[in-house]
Amino acid sequence: MDLDFKKAEQALDNLSFSERLKSIGNLVKHTFTIIGKDEDIIKPWIRMLIYNLIMVSGLFYAWLGWWYDLPLEGWSLFLAIALFFYKYFYYNKQEVRLSHIVYETIIGNDPSFTSAVAACKPIQSQTRKIAWIDIGMAFVGKAKQQSGGGFLMTLIRFFINGVEEVWDLINHYLLPSVAVDHLDITPAVKKMKKLKDQVPESLVGVFGIDFLGSVTRKIVLPIYFGLGIVSIALGIYLAGSLPSTVIQGAEVPTDYWFETLQFSWIPVIIALWMGKLFSSVIERTVTGIKVIYFTIFYTKITHPDRIMDSLQEELVDYLKLEEVDEVENLDEQGVEAPSPA
Repeated sequence: MDLDFKKAEQALDNLSFSERLKSIGNLVKHTFTIIGKDEDIIKPWIRMLIYNLIMVSGLFYAWLGWWYDLPLEGWSLFLAIALFFYKYFYYNKQEVRLSHIVYETIIGNDPSFTSAVAACKPIQSQTRKIAWIDIGMAFVGKAKQQSGGGFLMTLIRFFINGVEEVWDLINHYLLPSVAVDHLDITPAVKKMKKLKDQVPESLVGVFGIDFLGSVTRKIVLPIYFGLGIVSIALGIYLAGSLPSTVIQGAEVPTDYWFETLQFSWIPVIIALWMGKLFSSVIERTVTGIKVIYFTIFYTKITHPDRIMDSLQEELVDYLKLEEVDEVENLDEQGVEAPSPA
């Protein structure tokens, strides 16, 4: 089977903001029907949110300590930095547990979070390896953002974009291959090459889809923009009652611009704090949906006979994004149908 991995027509990146929200809302709603089959599925996601809350709040609490004499602000900064460096390991640990719980649920078992913790202990080594690769890809992403022009830098950025896209797709299936089959990284990556030949005809065209695209950025940017406007207005209005600084304006006074302006950065910091917490919730939710989706897909490809009979048809519709009207014609990507055995 020769699969076409072009995702442009299927990705939600091409939708308007309102249509994107509608589509994601439908996808989230139907993902929660999966979650509803076992309440433990949501527990790893909740733990990731709590981790984010502590990490982000620790950083901004310490930042506010520049203006206020806050207790334990130094320890708060230290905690935020420590959690930042450990987050890749923690996230991957929770994502593997989430994948395990989803798998056990759709094959008819009744897993608990405690049982998932126990089941994932033997694969801690593989989980750490995935985390190290994530860290490496984070550095690759930073390198792409470095300033510079010319043909060489363009070529490097083009290469990095390709590496990121390939890793994103591999990582979707790497997590469930570790959580479900306890594969090590090298055998798991080799298995990725064979997975496309196991895709059922009903799901041809979905294998390489990045159905959420850059949803986090597209949703969060308007929120940050709105918070920014409000916080600047409050920074001027409350400058007299909050710690503030004087901003130099025009050297010569005019009717249209200020010479000096008293401004408080406290509302801006609080707005950034709120924005970061909101974006963290969106980011972790998107990640959770992807883990659930690709765990189901991986199981459907590799162990279709294990899935409960009552879920077979429902899960195929879910994987094909039948409830997301904007994602159409997934079976028509110019893909050759699998030849009969």
